[in-house]
Amino acid sequence: MSRRPATVHRRPARCLGYTLVEILVALFVGVFLLVGLFTILQNTRRSSSNQSALAQLQDEQRMAMSMLNDVIQNAGYFDPNTITAAAAMPAVAASGLATNQALAASQGLSGAANGSPGDIILVRYATNGTGSKAPDGIEDCNGHKSNTATTFMNTLFVAARATDGVATALWCSLDGSTSTTSGIPLVTGVANLQVYYGVATTAGVNDVDTYMTAAQVQAAGDWAKVSSVRVTVTFQNPLYLQAGYATSADQYVYLTRIIPIQGRTGVIATAL
Repeated sequence: MSRRPATVHRRPARCLGYTLVEILVALFVGVFLLVGLFTILQNTRRSSSNQSALAQLQDEQRMAMSMLNDVIQNAGYFDPNTITAAAAMPAVAASGLATNQALAASQGLSGAANGSPGDIILVRYATNGTGSKAPDGIEDCNGHKSNTATTFMNTLFVAARATDGVATALWCSLDGSTSTTSGIPLVTGVANLQVYYGVATTAGVNDVDTYMTAAQVQAAGDWAKVSSVRVTVTFQNPLYLQAGYATSADQYVYLTRIIPIQGRTGVIATAL
């Protein structure tokens, strides 16, 4: 009697692939890693942008102070070997001057309070010209030199010019006015300019013993006694209200420098 072969029942092999739960876990991990990667990338870009903004601010500070120093220290200068005092520093009427104050003969400085966005300072000096046998190399506030003996009238002020999108900046004009049409923006990001004048009020003593506003100097008739100028330039802080700095970054950054008038060499600014 023949026997039928026994049938062996085997469990079917598990299908290859991933379950829905495994796929969801993998997606969650991937999304988590991507979020972390994008966060790192965003922080790196923000940090790089902030560093660039701070570097630009430092460049603007150096440029502003360098220009102010180069101009103000020359107040009243002229080369007596090539030009006379009368020709270099004649009296100038107040009409047309931003300070609204007449310049006396030989007066190299004048100023005016302008509230917001800042004070105005007018500085004049003369160059003997690049064509001279011994050129002094004196430039105006725009960095230009003259080939012949020329008196520069530099007006430094803070303003904005909406017509071409120039932000509030430190400006310079050479016509005695605060015109942004004829003037040139030197440094952007400047919000305010404060100017005080170091004066020797004690008779027979040239050392500065007090700092005055332009109005005080004008009232006392002490422009000839000004031996130094203290300028405070207010810059917009590029980190103000930036992410991560909203509560710690100040809106403005202040930079102060005392600039001696080289025509009064040896005079020391000793007091506020």
